[in-house]
Amino acid sequence: MKYLLPFLFLCWSRLPAQPTGTGLGPFVLGLTTPDSLRRFPGFQEQELVVVKGTLALPCTAIRVFKADTVQITGLLLSNLFLVFYENRLFRITVDYSESLQQNFVRQRGNGKAKPPERFSACDDAGNKPLMLSSERWQDGDTIALAVYAAGFNAHCRPEKTARFTLARQPVLAITSECDLDHLDPYFDALR
Repeated sequence: MKYLLPFLFLCWSRLPAQPTGTGLGPFVLGLTTPDSLRRFPGFQEQELVVVKGTLALPCTAIRVFKADTVQITGLLLSNLFLVFYENRLFRITVDYSESLQQNFVRQRGNGKAKPPERFSACDDAGNKPLMLSSERWQDGDTIALAVYAAGFNAHCRPEKTARFTLARQPVLAITSECDLDHLDPYFDALR
């Protein structure tokens, strides 16, 4: 019996490492927890997410944290949102900078591009269109989507943005009734 513990330790130490998962630097889908964000200054928990179409019905299992900028693996990420469901990271949304794009494409290759679509988000008689295009990567149950928007948004203001979202699709389905449009208002329309 006295040799059982050393034997088990020896066997355990020879097991292959667990896969690190998909994510951006230290932020790994399914593994990162809100408590682990203490190591990264600048993250602030956002207001409680509500069910779409309501003002007060909360999605209590969802927590959203935002950092204006975070430096990871040599990249400066801007407007970084980390979304947790039952305290496990399931969605990352960030500005899709040129450096992030180059880094991601170098690691994953080019995604499947969707040609631009013209939308009339502005109610100004269709004279102010919004062009949306995207590039998509699929890896098992994980989706990565880069969304490019140029034109006039729903407030009839000029807009030119590029947002990148990495998410686990099963959790997206479970949380689809929760209003996360403020992270990227065009994500649901193009995924």
